[in-house]
Amino acid sequence: MSFFTNHPRAGRHDAEPEQPRVPRTQVADLPKPTQVTLLNIQKLRPDSSLTVWGNEVLHALRPFKLDALVDSDLPKPHPRDDEYQKWKFWTLAVSRWLYNQVDASLQLKVKEHPNEITYADEMFSTIRRLSLPNQSKFLARELRKWEEIKRGSFATAADFIMAYQNQFNRLKTENHEPSCDFALDRLLNELHGEVLKAPYIQEEVKDLGRPVNYQMFVYYCKVMVNESRNPSIPAAEASTMGGDGEGRGRSRGRDISYRSWRQSTKGRGPAWE
Repeated sequence: MSFFTNHPRAGRHDAEPEQPRVPRTQVADLPKPTQVTLLNIQKLRPDSSLTVWGNEVLHALRPFKLDALVDSDLPKPHPRDDEYQKWKFWTLAVSRWLYNQVDASLQLKVKEHPNEITYADEMFSTIRRLSLPNQSKFLARELRKWEEIKRGSFATAADFIMAYQNQFNRLKTENHEPSCDFALDRLLNELHGEVLKAPYIQEEVKDLGRPVNYQMFVYYCKVMVNESRNPSIPAAEASTMGGDGEGRGRSRGRDISYRSWRQSTKGRGPAWE
């Protein structure tokens, strides 16, 4: 059965019949041939992110409605199609532009490719395919950077937390991040004994009954940054805390419930707002 097959909906017999869905092609929504200047983006190098480069390509093409040209899943128009010449004008222009958005080493690989690379989708997919070995090395480096972020390398706990979270976000952009459970547990262990709320977050996470998701990870990072900058109790009191003082500190330390935050007014927006 075709993906584009439509079945009539049950209802009134005099209802308007559904129009068959027309498959999208690379020529859909293309502007008239004209001279435009596509802005250059950061060139793709062996040590840069293929994911970020690909996103920047789409970001540069979308305002001109040219992004469909790099989608090899969309069919090209037939040479006898009325829109074929318009499509050919734009796909060749975008192909040349893509070639200039990579460094000299990748340009050489494209030139030496055994197949003729003419159109934009061919250029885009070929560049990505040729870059995959470098991307694997890039991801390994980024993961190693995250693993090497330690509390002792930073002047404050807040600086450490933000560097740790930022590198985690870089890995998430590449769809290569560790699990949020593991990331949060490692962060809490680094801060245990320094940030008052760290052990209470550990207790709450154990009682959640479900894995930590990304929004929760971001929320707890924010809680610990705020706590490290504005401690619930003074450091001197925390070091000598006992009896009633311990009870007061514990009650303040427990004021971090993600569930309560989600039910509050602040919790209706993204965790980092």
